[in-house]
Amino acid sequence: MGYRWAGLLVIAACSGGPGKVSAPNAGLQERQIQFQGESYRFWVFAPSSYDAAQALPSVMLVHGAGGNGLDFLDIWRGFAEKNGIILVAPTVPYGIPFELNVVPQLYPKLMDSVRSEWSIDPRRIYLFGFSAGGYTVFDAVLPDSSYFAAAGVFAAVITPEFDFLIQRATRKIPIALYIGENDSVFSLSEAERTVDLLRANGFSVRYTVFPSLGHDYGAVADQVNADVWQFYAQASLP
Repeated sequence: MGYRWAGLLVIAACSGGPGKVSAPNAGLQERQIQFQGESYRFWVFAPSSYDAAQALPSVMLVHGAGGNGLDFLDIWRGFAEKNGIILVAPTVPYGIPFELNVVPQLYPKLMDSVRSEWSIDPRRIYLFGFSAGGYTVFDAVLPDSSYFAAAGVFAAVITPEFDFLIQRATRKIPIALYIGENDSVFSLSEAERTVDLLRANGFSVRYTVFPSLGHDYGAVADQVNADVWQFYAQASLP
């Protein structure tokens, strides 16, 4: 497991269409957060329909190895615009110390900083990660299962040395797991072991295998995003 982040402050304005004025915090904006002596850069996208008087659901997105938050956010941007979702996407580093010692505290803190500027429904905050980013989804939602309402991963598993994370969960958070049949990084047996482990411990899991697909989230992103959002829509915190 492992991951990455950086820092700086940039504001990018975005308007709706002709004759339509977007809310002050609609569009794409860049932020940074300081945590444990490090700066982490992240991007926030709010749809043009954003109105601070109405709290919206939010999905935090964590990219895979070699990726970055902005590119990963772009994959979700059109869907979020149509469905009224606020996206939050950091750029994160890799390494087990980061995963175990930073992620469980950083992700909620980062989301809290976003909530200080944008109107987000605290009962409907979700987490989605691809590959290496999916590792950190497990790292975040199992120890702090009372912050995120549901989680999803594409091409990510829980390896045996991290099974202990299951025992840290204070809530059986719903989790969706997607993988390609011919994934070159994780085998179907590893994915099925993860699903079996979660279900045996009382977790609700949606498991989807894409026939003939490799380690390629982009090829099925539209289908996955729509499906995982349907899954998320069924889950909210008390």
